[in-house]
Amino acid sequence: MHPSMGLPDLGTKKHSEGKSGVSRGKTMDPECVNVRLSKGAYKIWVSCNWLSKAGKMIRQIPELRFIKEAMVFTSPNIGGLYFRHLEQSLKNAGFNKVYRHDIPDGERNKNFEQYEKCLNALATSFKLPESLPLVINLGGGVVGDMGGFAAATFRRGVPYVQIPTTLLGFVDCGIGGKVDINYHGIKNLIGQFYQPKLVFDDLILINTLEARQVRSGIAEVVKYGAVCSRGLFEYLEDKIEDLSRLCPQALTRVTMECAGIKARIVAKDEKDAKGVRIVLNFGHTVGHALETEADFKMTHGEAISVGMVAATKLAVKLKVCAEEVCERLVALLQRAKLPIHARGLELSADRILSRMKHDKKFVGGRNLFVLPTSIGSWRKREGIGEGLIRKIVLDLI
Repeated sequence: MHPSMGLPDLGTKKHSEGKSGVSRGKTMDPECVNVRLSKGAYKIWVSCNWLSKAGKMIRQIPELRFIKEAMVFTSPNIGGLYFRHLEQSLKNAGFNKVYRHDIPDGERNKNFEQYEKCLNALATSFKLPESLPLVINLGGGVVGDMGGFAAATFRRGVPYVQIPTTLLGFVDCGIGGKVDINYHGIKNLIGQFYQPKLVFDDLILINTLEARQVRSGIAEVVKYGAVCSRGLFEYLEDKIEDLSRLCPQALTRVTMECAGIKARIVAKDEKDAKGVRIVLNFGHTVGHALETEADFKMTHGEAISVGMVAATKLAVKLKVCAEEVCERLVALLQRAKLPIHARGLELSADRILSRMKHDKKFVGGRNLFVLPTSIGSWRKREGIGEGLIRKIVLDLI
């Protein structure tokens, strides 16, 4: 990044706990992961210190080449750090008007009220039909999900770009086109499959993350290794502390590898209709219920961490996998300083089980779990007895 851009001191702003982080002066030329779909494709660019070139890279996409106006959805904190730099990059690339709308931080704000405010921001900024806006989501999962859903529904769909600023966004929720909001206490109840035109991961943007949010993203990285890639899991067993400190080599490797895994899965099952994409829900059946029942006192990654333990304990009880798989998973999560239970939050097993029944994976009165069979492999299992699930949940809360 050119010094005149005046980026905050990304090495010291938030993240701590013995952090090394990505150096402010470090620049990495972009590496590309392609997401190939039946209708169209898009690229995930992984770079470092390239936010000043975001506008130029957006202009490389033919259908975005002549758009003159952009709406940037962000959060107050992230917008304060990065919006000015992104705005300048867009103006340098020929955008005449760049608007900003802030979405409050926190999963509880991924709701209909804030979604309506996003639509209002779009409707008041882009009044004429011929004024085609580009939506750019600069932020974490809440911004990406809600901004993407607003883009999917405004004028029956306008193009959007994801610029994640969290590890969770880099490796998971920023990819794949699932855009949604929470409704009536149910996570992601209202949503759509709507793919971005570009995902732009600038690794330096996560240096300002609090350590807890870094750990939240690591939970999703562990998920990929546990059920999709033995090699990734073994790498994490060797380098988890490096990743926790955001060491550039470890961060680059896991971002590229997880993005590649998800891109291949999405290409095979874009709309979650073929039983392939469901692997990405490992740990989410119990995890989502924990997250909402705890009123989001747990981060998404913390809830998924406990959810993965629950699913693996179920797999052991059902003789789907060996005890060693659970032991290795628990050991890795503990080294990443992620929770392996949710005790102390005074949660209700009855309410957790009830919330699970409202999960989109609960169909026709039958639950559906993704269970590991060994490190890096999985199977789905339907209709697991509620008594066994209750026993596992009670042991974890």
